[in-house]
Amino acid sequence: MTKEADTPQGSHSGSARRRRKRRNSNQANNGAANDRTTVANAPKRTVAKIAEHSGSEPNTPTATGTPRGESHAGVRSQELASAIIKTKLLDQDIDVIKAAPLAAGRVKRRRWFIAGLVFGGLAALSGILYANPTKSVHIDWMHEVLGDFDFSSILPDSLLPDDFIKDITRLLSLDSIGADSATSTVSYSKGDFQPALTLVSEEKLEKVHNVILIPGIISSGLESWSTANCSRPYFRQRMWGTSTMFKAILLDKECWVQHMMLDKKTGLDPPGIKLRAAKGLDAADYFITGYWIWGKAIENLAVLGYDSNDMALAAYDWRLSYHDLERRDQYFSTLKGQIEVAQKSTGKKTVLVTHSMGSQVTQYFMKWVESKNGSNGGPSWVNEHIEAIVNLAGTPLGVPKTLSSLLSGEQRETVQPLANYLLDHFMNRNELARVFRSWTGLMSLLPKGGNAVWGDLLGAPDDIGLGDTAPEMVSYGAQIRFDDGTSRLANQTMDDAMQLLTRVLDEDALRLLQRNYKYGLFRTQKEMDSHADDYRVWTNPLQHQLPNAPNMTIFCLYGHGATTERAYYYTADSTESVDDLREEAGTPALRIDKRQRTHLENVDIGIVHGEGDGTVPLLSLGYMCASGWRKPLYNPHGVRIVTREFAHSPLAAFKDIRGGAGASDHINILGNHNVTADMLRIVAGRGHTVEDQFSSDILKYAERINIP
Repeated sequence: MTKEADTPQGSHSGSARRRRKRRNSNQANNGAANDRTTVANAPKRTVAKIAEHSGSEPNTPTATGTPRGESHAGVRSQELASAIIKTKLLDQDIDVIKAAPLAAGRVKRRRWFIAGLVFGGLAALSGILYANPTKSVHIDWMHEVLGDFDFSSILPDSLLPDDFIKDITRLLSLDSIGADSATSTVSYSKGDFQPALTLVSEEKLEKVHNVILIPGIISSGLESWSTANCSRPYFRQRMWGTSTMFKAILLDKECWVQHMMLDKKTGLDPPGIKLRAAKGLDAADYFITGYWIWGKAIENLAVLGYDSNDMALAAYDWRLSYHDLERRDQYFSTLKGQIEVAQKSTGKKTVLVTHSMGSQVTQYFMKWVESKNGSNGGPSWVNEHIEAIVNLAGTPLGVPKTLSSLLSGEQRETVQPLANYLLDHFMNRNELARVFRSWTGLMSLLPKGGNAVWGDLLGAPDDIGLGDTAPEMVSYGAQIRFDDGTSRLANQTMDDAMQLLTRVLDEDALRLLQRNYKYGLFRTQKEMDSHADDYRVWTNPLQHQLPNAPNMTIFCLYGHGATTERAYYYTADSTESVDDLREEAGTPALRIDKRQRTHLENVDIGIVHGEGDGTVPLLSLGYMCASGWRKPLYNPHGVRIVTREFAHSPLAAFKDIRGGAGASDHINILGNHNVTADMLRIVAGRGHTVEDQFSSDILKYAERINIP
């Protein structure tokens, strides 16, 4: 029999078998190669699983071809089973990988929402500011504000390339630019340095005295030094001030609240949290880039020759009571040391330039430095070391809006306008009340002097227009009014309102308030003497006397003519008596009654408006300067007192969003040219040329206050 291989047909069949064999071998090799590629590209955990199921170590090459002694069908079955296992394992890891972007979806959507708010707000603001295209100051202001904001931190990662975002941010952050054609360098325009340039030219002013700037409440930046839990991303970043604060409120509110609150028991840092005041001149020069606080004052002082060697900014943690400022931070010891070192270095006394709450900090310091319960510096220390105190928009007798902040968590404008919007729209009254009531520093701004200063139900010293036929004006004597027709609570004078606050506060907040402050009035020398070393009265000028410093001058420079919160309409939730209002937890039972009362000229959404600088009423700004400190009981050693009033005269917003050189409201007074000129004359040794200047009715109001 002829073999099949010897016949032509058999030869053809053998060739076909050999081709099939080569094809199968190539398929096997390609499959192995594909397996190796899949394994190489798979996550490590998947590779380990594949190795576990295949019985080999990761990265071990897969054999190609058909092993001897094993049928082709068995090999194909094994390959099929292995492929199924690998496919399932890869599917599991792909699901895990896909889950990450899904989990981040909510964050990205939130960032998209915030990005829309930011850019929408900027577009609206630009439309307002650029209504007059010839005013380039608005473009400069926008550049400065945007310069501190990191847009890439709020936009989804996939929106634009990182480099492009950085370039756009850098472009928007530039100040006014001018290229020097000779050197090809870029110059930056920072400020106009007025009125200092004019005064140096015309009056030949130059630096004489050392200068220390003491800011007001919420002006100093607060940095995080915590290293635990949610604090880590914010290490050495400002939880108050700069864009970090805004991002934290928007994206991490609970963490921000934890940082900003003080411990309810101790009044100090909560466990695991540590905020400290920023240091240096930039601690309060700008709230955020472009929104100046002390920035213009520093620029003008620099024209006279001041720098960081003879000018300092004594920033502090304004949340703390003054007693705790020294106990935790040794703030007043440090301030005393700065003044003494400066005098040894230059031979000159120091001028303390204060703003807002800084005036009370200075009052406390002068009593602390003298007292045996403080530094024990003796009765002559102030006279020997301090040339003058310049109080800019000082708050000697407190601020009524502090009362509303603590009563109902309605802060209105207690904080910077830029921060006010976020707090008002992203935090409820319960959260705000918890935060405010933990700030023992805020409690120092409660009104002082009671009914003697602020009036009673028969009227107040600063009542305006009473008895006129139209329009009708409501008296300020009732600090808290409940005559809304739904409550049995009686109207409250200032004395009553302060008692009402003690019923509303929880036990811890009430204990801290009573431990740190007194808000009354002394009428005799005996009362003064018996409390001379009681630190609780050192922030109340009606309960302590000015120091033995006949060579020192106190200058009170403040604005007036801006609508200012003076009293309130309130309502209460289902209560029959003030005794029902104590709150250990939950939303405050009291709230401002915002119903419109169009028949009352000086009332708007529950707020009774009076005269002042937009934040501090005229009575607090001016009474002690115009009258109180000119009485022997409160100024027994004859400290010179000078009062300078400046009518608020701002430019239209489209010309200057901060009001320009004539603005004298509470914050913008720090950029007022006339106020700055007076400050420069004082630090240059020309304080004797600065005299009283009255343009309001403060002297008339002072005559109505029955204080000896």
